[in-house]
Amino acid sequence: MGLIMRALGGGGHPAAGSALIKSVNPGAVEQMIVRLINDDQQAAVQISDLMSYPVVSVSPDIKMTQVQDILSEKGHTGLPVLDEGRLVGIISKRDFRKAKKKSASNAPVRAFMTTNVATIEPGTSPLQAARLMIQHDIGRLPVTENGLVIGIVTRSDTMRYL
Repeated sequence: MGLIMRALGGGGHPAAGSALIKSVNPGAVEQMIVRLINDDQQAAVQISDLMSYPVVSVSPDIKMTQVQDILSEKGHTGLPVLDEGRLVGIISKRDFRKAKKKSASNAPVRAFMTTNVATIEPGTSPLQAARLMIQHDIGRLPVTENGLVIGIVTRSDTMRYL
């Protein structure tokens, strides 16, 4: 039971388990539970199966105008900010609202990026990713392993799966 609940974003020990699932289609949850039971309790899909890689990222010192060009060119709405390979923030189109003044367009990303970044591990379930995105009102989660960003999963990725 604990293994099944962990695959759904909850937890438990071998004799018990629980998971709180909100804002998800009940039919999808039922199908996933049946699949987990039939597949010897192994999660059918993990974040590592959905994530995009390699990850397009920017440095904290890059100018906001350059980030805007990268976002437009790549068709992304946000990018991880890495300093010497370590995740230090996220810059998204939402952050550009703070940088309305002309002088702000030449400011470095570090002045406007979000520094409290929610991340997810590659072995996590898509349901847990969806819950984190809803909880934090975000559209993307960097996938981290041993402190390094190895991929990124978006709201669209998880919703397409679910």
